[in-house]
Amino acid sequence: MNNYHKILTIAMCGSIGLLCSCKKSFLDKQPISQGTAGTYYKTASDAEGGLVGVYQQAFLTNQYWVWDYITNGDARADNCYAGGDNPDNFAIDNFQLTPQNGNATRNWQNLYQDIYAANIVLDYVPKIAAEQFANNRQQEILGEAKFIRALDYFQLVTTYNDVPLILSTVDFPAKPSRNAATEVYAQIEKDLIDAETALPLTAASVGHATKGSAQALLAKVYAQEGKYQQSLDYSNKVINSGKYALVPNFATLFDGTKNTSESIFEIQHSSASGFTSYNVSLFLPAKFGTYSFNKFNLPTNDLVNLYKSQNDNIRLSSSVYLATVGTDGLAAGDPIPTPYTAAYGTIPFLYKWKTNISQYGGGTDNTILLRLADIILLKAEALNQLGQTGAAIPLVNQIRARVSLAPITATSKDDVALAILNERRMELAFEGNRWNDLLRFGKQYTIDLMNKQTGPDGKPLNYNVSQTKLLFPVPFNEIQLDGNLTQNPGY
Repeated sequence: MNNYHKILTIAMCGSIGLLCSCKKSFLDKQPISQGTAGTYYKTASDAEGGLVGVYQQAFLTNQYWVWDYITNGDARADNCYAGGDNPDNFAIDNFQLTPQNGNATRNWQNLYQDIYAANIVLDYVPKIAAEQFANNRQQEILGEAKFIRALDYFQLVTTYNDVPLILSTVDFPAKPSRNAATEVYAQIEKDLIDAETALPLTAASVGHATKGSAQALLAKVYAQEGKYQQSLDYSNKVINSGKYALVPNFATLFDGTKNTSESIFEIQHSSASGFTSYNVSLFLPAKFGTYSFNKFNLPTNDLVNLYKSQNDNIRLSSSVYLATVGTDGLAAGDPIPTPYTAAYGTIPFLYKWKTNISQYGGGTDNTILLRLADIILLKAEALNQLGQTGAAIPLVNQIRARVSLAPITATSKDDVALAILNERRMELAFEGNRWNDLLRFGKQYTIDLMNKQTGPDGKPLNYNVSQTKLLFPVPFNEIQLDGNLTQNPGY
């Protein structure tokens, strides 16, 4: 059995055998019996059950969207030190990845498992008679599957660059080769445009991808490609839809409040459904929980100092917990597996999820993947890149005003670009965006920035980042099992 087929088999089991009962959520579906996709998909109810499996496979079963996306987006950048006790995490943080790295392997496999689950729906739901579905529901199901497939391919292409483009469970190569990143991006665009057409502005029940979800993700995809006019167009579609509004209080986004007016797409968690997440207990000092962990993804002093330099106390206090040695469950001599030591007294911990902190797991806070503030700042970035700097500045100031900050003083295109980059960093810290933001700003800028990083003691971290280290390696086992896969340069 070839490697990709092994992944597909695992994913198929997840996509048609998973169920839950989640109050007020579309996941409230009856159990689906195991079986092959070809014999299973007969009714509209089967299609709905299959779609539930796709969401569960992507967001509740695999680890990528639990926290790997934060490690890849923030610890790989300058927002976090990896922390924890996992050497694979350290290697990402320190730019010492190898093809054998467990995270790089798990990310590849998890994302392809998600894609395969979506492909099952896309292969078989169209074969169900259209009259079995109410209104446009058949097309909506396909649109949701395409949204998830596009979301995962966006992670793959920004992490590994060229990757196999697998669009069917029926017709795919036994040993796929890597498709050019341009081909992958083109398919992501197509999937999201299809999803935009098919999906409603308001979902029938909470948790579904919507038209706005597809439009927001398209705005981000186009920006990453440098297609700023298209990114601007899709940012405007989201902003002008009338569907979304900034919440007045930034802290509301991360105090356990779910599905706010600002949310465009978020992963649903609840204790009632049994589908919960890892939670803030993994990130905070031992005082807060029964379990003692070497805490993961510790915010960098550089990030904390940026908040302080801007007097951004609102976002700092909502995003970072500042623990003091000798209190807060920390004692001098307690291991802090990052450059922090007991000598530094105050240690920042990641604090964007705040409920269920007294036990390991069981987190009920939703995970926000797309929100309006991100898109407003993305619009500002697009306008500035297109030479409309004057129109970009008020959008940055709109985000700053919510947290009682003064308007930016930058006026030139280059200075405003840096102001937007910093604003995105403060607004979206620990939401998995920073690495892609840096790469858009410039690959050489990213290399130089990371090579200047220091620890809390002021000593250089000596990352020695080069062009080849901006990508993950293709996992060693994948190359061994599939003779057509090639490795990224430098690995």
